[in-house]
Amino acid sequence: MPWLLLLLLAILTQIGDACRNGECCFQELSFWERDSGSVEGPRKLLCYRIFPKDFECSWQYNGDPTNVTHFLRCCLRNGDCCYFEAGTTNRVRFTDQAKVSILQNVTFWVESRVGNRITMSPKITVVLARAFKYDPPSGDMVISKLHGRLMIEWKTPEKQENAIAEYRYRTWNGTWEQGDCGGQTNADVETCALQLEGPVAYEIQLRRHKKDSPTGQWSDWSQSICIPAEILKIPEMNYTVGKLNNSGKRDLILDWEPKQVKQPLNCSEKVNFSLVLRMVSCSCRPKAKKKMKLEKVIQVSGAEYDAIIQTQGTIGPQLNRTFHIPAELDSGFIQDAEFLNISTSEENMTMQWFSLERKVRRYCIEWYPHLANWTDAKCALESFQESKNNRKVTYSWNKAFGIMDLGKCYRINIYASDKPHNPYSWVTVFSVHHFSGDVLKAGPSHFKVKRIIAHEVTLEWNPSPLSKCPGVLKKYVIYCWDETNNKTIGYDVNASALEYTIGNLSEDTFYTIKIRGITTTTFGAWSEPLRFKLDRKPAHKFPFLLLCVLIFAAIVLVAVPVYFVLKRVKIFLCPPLPNPSISSATKFLAEDMKLVRPWTGSSNTMEDVGLREQLLIIEVSSPKVEPEVGSEVKLLNFEDPKGIPDIKERQMGGENDPLLDLELPSGYRRQNHVEIVGEDGPQDPRQLCGQDDDDRKKNGTIFHLSRGRGPCKDINTFSSFSSKTI
Repeated sequence: MPWLLLLLLAILTQIGDACRNGECCFQELSFWERDSGSVEGPRKLLCYRIFPKDFECSWQYNGDPTNVTHFLRCCLRNGDCCYFEAGTTNRVRFTDQAKVSILQNVTFWVESRVGNRITMSPKITVVLARAFKYDPPSGDMVISKLHGRLMIEWKTPEKQENAIAEYRYRTWNGTWEQGDCGGQTNADVETCALQLEGPVAYEIQLRRHKKDSPTGQWSDWSQSICIPAEILKIPEMNYTVGKLNNSGKRDLILDWEPKQVKQPLNCSEKVNFSLVLRMVSCSCRPKAKKKMKLEKVIQVSGAEYDAIIQTQGTIGPQLNRTFHIPAELDSGFIQDAEFLNISTSEENMTMQWFSLERKVRRYCIEWYPHLANWTDAKCALESFQESKNNRKVTYSWNKAFGIMDLGKCYRINIYASDKPHNPYSWVTVFSVHHFSGDVLKAGPSHFKVKRIIAHEVTLEWNPSPLSKCPGVLKKYVIYCWDETNNKTIGYDVNASALEYTIGNLSEDTFYTIKIRGITTTTFGAWSEPLRFKLDRKPAHKFPFLLLCVLIFAAIVLVAVPVYFVLKRVKIFLCPPLPNPSISSATKFLAEDMKLVRPWTGSSNTMEDVGLREQLLIIEVSSPKVEPEVGSEVKLLNFEDPKGIPDIKERQMGGENDPLLDLELPSGYRRQNHVEIVGEDGPQDPRQLCGQDDDDRKKNGTIFHLSRGRGPCKDINTFSSFSSKTI
C-alpha cells in the first residue's frame, strides 16, 4: 500500500506549511481585483515597539467597517512576504517570535478586502527594535497649584525612562490647546507644569515620547484629567436646629447651594464637602471631634457644638467655614429620664436620676451659675454599670470639688453616651435650672393690700427668689377665705406677676388671704395671713349743682350755633334795600358832562350848576298853571354843590327867562328808554313825540333822563318853564 503512505506524507506536509496563530503567514493570498480609485481604504499605518517586549501595527480605515477584512502585509529584506489576518479590527499585535525581523528594515502595508475588491494603504519601512512607543501617563496623579501654575505629577512607567511629554487642554466650549511639558529627567516621577487662566474648569490630557528617537511614535493621549474651577469662596450656608425629641436628639438641618460651573465634555465637578463636628459642652469628657461627609440633616444632642464646613476642590486650598450651634436651654427631661433629686448641704452635694433604657457607658454632668459664662462650669464624668434591678444613678461629691452656694440659681446639664469619643453619640438626659436652697422658705415677701375699690381688692408682693431661676417657679397660688360665709377660693397667678386683683367681694365682710409658690416638684410655704374687712360705703348725694352747670353749658352750646344759622337765613331770605349814596346810577361820567351846554339865563339864576356827577331833574309846567307857593326845584346832589346860588335866589326867576336849550349828551341818546312823568303820572314818550307844542305846554311834563335811546331822536328845547327853573 505505497500510495497510502504517499497520501499521508502529503497531508503532513500541508499541515506543516499551514499558518500558526500569532505568526506571520507566508502563504500566498488569492488574487482580488484592486480598486485604486476608491476613497475608502486603510490609511495612517504605524508600526512600533510597545512595552515590555511586544510590537504593534495600527491604522485607520475610511469606510464601513462591517464587511471589511484587513490583512497586514510584511515584506522582509530578503524579499519574502507574509501577512497577518486582522479581520475587522484595525490593530495587530505580535512578538519577536512572529517570524518578522525586528533588527532590519521591514516594509508594511495594509490590504482591506470588501467583496471581490481590495484597497491598499501607503507602504512604510521601519526597524521595529528602534521604533519605540511609550505608554501614556496613567495611575494616580498628584495635582497641585504652586505660584499660580498647575503641577501634575505621575509615576514613570516601568522601563520607559528618558522621555519627553506634551499636554493639551480645553474648557467647556473651547478647542484643544497644546503645550510642551519638557524632558523628564527623573527616572521615578515625571511632571508637567501648566499655566492656566481664570477660575474655570479644564480637561487635560498627556502623552509621552522617547527622547532622541526619530522613528519612535507618540503614545496615545492619557485619560482626561478634570480640573474643576478653583473654589475662591465657600458657598453660602444656612442652618436650622430643631427641638429635642424623646430620644434626646435634635435635627441639624443644613441648607446650601454650591455654585454650578460649566464643565468640559468628559468631566464632572469633583468638590468634596465635609463636616467636622466638635462638642463644646462638658469640657471634662474625652475630646469628641469627628469628620464626616456633609449631609442635609444630621442629628445631634442638645449640647453646644462648633460645626466646621470644609470645602476641598481638586486644586486650591481647603476652605473652611465655622458656625456655632447653641445649646438647647431648659429642655427638661427626655421621655425615659423620669426623676431628678438634688440635695445640697454645706459639706456635700448629691444628684440622683433614673438611667436611660438604652445602653450608656458614661454620663457627663455640668453645672454653673445662672447668667454666668458656661466656660466656668463645673464638670464631672460618671461611669455607669447597667443593672436589671437598679436603674438609679447616684452622683455625689464633697466641698473640696466644689458645691453649689445656697440660695442661688444654677443650670444643670446631664448628657449620656455609649461612645464618648464620638460627638454624634451623645444624647441629652435633661437640662434644667436648679435653686440650691430651701424651697419651702423661698416664698414671696412683703405681701400686702395695695388698694380696695368697691367690691374688689388689689394685692401686691415682692417676688420670690425662685422667680430668678427660670423654669423653677411654675406659678403662685392665692388662698382667700370668707370668714362670714366660711368659704374658700383659690386663685392661680402667673409666676412673673407681682400683683393680683380679687373681685366679687362682699361688703362688711372679713377676709383672710395667703400666698405661696409652687415648683415642678414641691409646694412652697404659705406667707403670713393677711386679714382685712371690706366696709360698707355710704350712698352719695345727688349732684344737683353739677347737673345745673351741665344744663347751662348745653344750652349755650346749642344757642350759639342756632343764632348764627338764623342770621345767615335772614340775610338770604330778606336782603337789604339798595343805598343810592353808594350806587353808580346817580353819577355822571366826566366825558358825558362836557356835552351839556351852559345856562345863559339872567344873572339871578344859577350860571353853573355843576352838572358833573349830579342828577338833573327838569320840571316843565304849562304857562297857564300857576306855580305853587313854596314849591322848588329839587336838585339831587349827594355831595354839597359848590358855586350853586341859594334856593331862594333861584326862585326869583320870571316867565320871560330864556328857554333852556338842553341837548342830551350822546351817551343819553343811546338809551333805550326815557320815562316822562306828568301830572297824570308816567306817560309813554312815543305819545309825546306826536303832540304839538301847545299840547306839551299843557301837560307840563317832567323829563327823567335815563340811559337809553328814547323814541324821540332829538330833544333840544323845552318851552314854557315854570317860574322855578334851574
